[in-house]
Amino acid sequence: MLGGLEVRSDRGQIIPIPRLKQRQLLVALLLKVNTPASFDYLTDALWGDDPPASAEQNLKTYIHTLRRLLSPDDPRSAPIETQANTYLVTLGEEDLDLLGFREHVRQGRRATQDHRAEVAHHHYQRALDLWRGDPFPNARRSRILNDAATDLAEERLAALEEFSEIRIGLGRYVEAVPDLRAAASANPTRERLWGQLMLALHGSGDRAAALHSYERLAKAVMEKTGLEPSPALRDLHRRIISSTEVARPASPGLKRSAGASATAGNVPVPRQLPRDPGGFVGRTEELVRLRSLLSPWDGGRPHHVVAITGPPGAGKSVLTIRAAHTVRDRFPDGQLYANLHGATLGLRPLEPLEVLGRFLRALGIAPQAVPTDIDEAAALWRSLLDGRNVLVVLDDAVDLPQVRPLLSVPEGNTVLVNSRRTFALVDDCVHVPIGRLRRVEATTMLAKLAGAERTGRDLEATARLVELCGGLPLAVAVAGARLANRPRWEVADLVERLRDERRRLRELEAGDIAVRSSLRVSYDLLTGSPDRLDREAARALRALGILQVPDVTQHVVGALLDVPTEEAERALERLADGHLVETDGAGRYRLHDLVRLFASEQAVQQDTPADRTAALNRALGFYIATAIRGIELAIPHAKTEVTIAGTSPLSLISAEEAHEWLECEQDNLLSVASQAMAAVDERTARLGAKLVSPLSWHLHYAGFPTHMLEIGRQSLDVGQRLDDAAIQAVAHRFIGFALHLTARPEEAIVHVEEQLAFSRKLGDLRDEQRALGSLATIYRDLGRDEKTIHYSEEQRKVARKIGHKPGEYFALTQIGWARRLQRRFDQAISTLDTALQQIHGCGGDLYQEAAVHEIFGEVHLDLGDPASAKASYENALRCARAAKAYVAEPYMLVGLARSSRLLGEFDQAADYLARSTATARATGADKDLSKQLAEEEAALREARGEEAAPVRRVMTP
Repeated sequence: MLGGLEVRSDRGQIIPIPRLKQRQLLVALLLKVNTPASFDYLTDALWGDDPPASAEQNLKTYIHTLRRLLSPDDPRSAPIETQANTYLVTLGEEDLDLLGFREHVRQGRRATQDHRAEVAHHHYQRALDLWRGDPFPNARRSRILNDAATDLAEERLAALEEFSEIRIGLGRYVEAVPDLRAAASANPTRERLWGQLMLALHGSGDRAAALHSYERLAKAVMEKTGLEPSPALRDLHRRIISSTEVARPASPGLKRSAGASATAGNVPVPRQLPRDPGGFVGRTEELVRLRSLLSPWDGGRPHHVVAITGPPGAGKSVLTIRAAHTVRDRFPDGQLYANLHGATLGLRPLEPLEVLGRFLRALGIAPQAVPTDIDEAAALWRSLLDGRNVLVVLDDAVDLPQVRPLLSVPEGNTVLVNSRRTFALVDDCVHVPIGRLRRVEATTMLAKLAGAERTGRDLEATARLVELCGGLPLAVAVAGARLANRPRWEVADLVERLRDERRRLRELEAGDIAVRSSLRVSYDLLTGSPDRLDREAARALRALGILQVPDVTQHVVGALLDVPTEEAERALERLADGHLVETDGAGRYRLHDLVRLFASEQAVQQDTPADRTAALNRALGFYIATAIRGIELAIPHAKTEVTIAGTSPLSLISAEEAHEWLECEQDNLLSVASQAMAAVDERTARLGAKLVSPLSWHLHYAGFPTHMLEIGRQSLDVGQRLDDAAIQAVAHRFIGFALHLTARPEEAIVHVEEQLAFSRKLGDLRDEQRALGSLATIYRDLGRDEKTIHYSEEQRKVARKIGHKPGEYFALTQIGWARRLQRRFDQAISTLDTALQQIHGCGGDLYQEAAVHEIFGEVHLDLGDPASAKASYENALRCARAAKAYVAEPYMLVGLARSSRLLGEFDQAADYLARSTATARATGADKDLSKQLAEEEAALREARGEEAAPVRRVMTP
């Protein structure tokens, strides 16, 4: 495939594939080698978007013909298998040059990481020697195959760049020059290649040729982008000119190429796997198979998607995490993990966009830059994984739609998912079903937990106990823990305790049923113990069944139980010893899904409704108090105006601690707020609504407007149900806020007007001025200046009446912006000056000060004073960065670019423009700024006397 498509027999004879469609089909199958290829994929590869009505029959005919061509004596022995509605070609690296190339590249990269440069050199040389030209030029003519050929060419180029780095690191400059010269000529603006060529030429003694290479690159880059080469290339050029010693890599290292090269060295490497489960036994055959799929013994590529499926309690999650740890070295670019809560009682399963958002942020994307559209997020996800080797672990998926957007990852990456549901419709998905433990595995597990000597003393009782546990890992683990905690018991003692439930165990033999029976025994041991701590642990377990959150800390459990934190922690640790809660060792505890079900049942059976409600309300009080404290520290100007009496918050002391707590508890806060607002008890529902205000401020600044919209609507339902105008006013405020942030201004206006009406009805002047300010902002973005001024003036009057300075200077800022658009510059400057004075008089508000300086910059540009404009934009940028308002930076940078251009500082203008483009893409502002960026680039070209060219797109690290 690495050249014209060519098929040879075992004897070396060429096997002709005469027709184009047959060659296209073979290439399409080989691109999916060792992976099932679906009918839809093959149809797209052959006919694109316009397949004939007879496509299915034609495909079967082509498959039959290919089999006959490849194996004329016995077509059934051809390496093309039919599996359901898919086709599979199975080959080794010695059979297909593409597999051989990728294997040698993989070995080369591994040797590079191990600092074995000569071994790496050997493998890269072998890999590149397999190429004979462009990939399969005699089998193109479809979008899929053309794209695949382009991708393969990029793989070759990336390997060459990595090989060249090895050569240069070894001092083999002369050897490197020919390949680099040819590749650089074919890629006139690929800076890494040209930089390597300059190093190789200079190292081989041809200084003049190295300088000439830079001149060719600079000319090509200027013609294409209007910019100079990167600072690193310019610095290399200067060193060569001055004959300064040119540094080469001390030891060859693996670099990324092309689109990934911009982020080399700055790409986060996530290590998100939970702790490797200790004491893991059994599942030997499954682990062997999983390892062969995730890290093939022959060094081949890992399978695209691997799904572990089975009933509840079968140990899917533990097996998944154990398997992931055994192959983590195979995925040097990181491991991502998410618990999707697909079968978690009372918890909302995570949405695909939420999971994508978490993973994108873990891979270095700023929260504000995470797309809110699922397709855009999935596209960015695929782009970030291109060229990497990342293991993605999706724990407890509810169904295929929940994870579908995450499954289409580039080659080299693998998704390991577990679920109760089958993923039969996923292309390239290998299923690993699990059920009960084998008797010998369950016995070994029990012996490891309870002690081999004890289980060996009574083999009959041990076998009976394993039978009663139903062969499910959770049940066996619970039984073993009970025995371990009661060293004087024999195995027969526990078997005897289970006899009373023999009937129930038979009736509830499968799935949840056997686990529930086992958990009942463990729970009874705690409640009937003479040890007070055991009984307190049982109460803690019931309390955890009341609270529907993903995980808890000892502080939350202390509130639930109304006990000191230290006592709550001891109870949790006792539950952890008995395998009734799981902990990651960082002070966070979570219930296995089936244990949560059992705990909830026990709470309903043993605690009164009043006790359960009181416990939930205490936990809510803790969450609310700490959220309020967190917002006060993390976002000082975001006033929640919420209080909670009689509850002490967590002792957060810095903005950093506050940000960390809010981020860690975000899912818990969302879950408990939703649970509370859905409660029948009025006080509980009101507490849930009270949590909405601080939580919404966090969601706004963390970049989650859709979550803010969801809880705002739940809060509105509570307010309407309770006929509480204050709750409804707050709900309308945050719904309007969220709709405005998601570019739905007309809908936002409806809710903000409702907020305004409620605030006036309640006589709440502070909320009234806030609603007026929101209306002014929305109308400003809609370009309705008179409306903006009207509502801003109204806000200012109310704010002045109550002495609320932030409301006054916010209104003045909006008025200044509107006056500038009306070209009433004197009024705009006067208004903005007053706003700035009030900001400083109140002790400062960096976010709002940045906005004022930005408008000043616009006014100065309108007045033809670019020097003053540049100073204003510099102040705005400084304030925005200090306030961590990253989303505002590209706007300031484009203003700096315009100011610098008008001052004749063209190089600096180009630099600001490139940075604005990059940060706009990183923060999600590129759509809003695209017109301004295009206009400014055209203006810069015109100022330089250059021909117009398309706007350059800058990839963001």
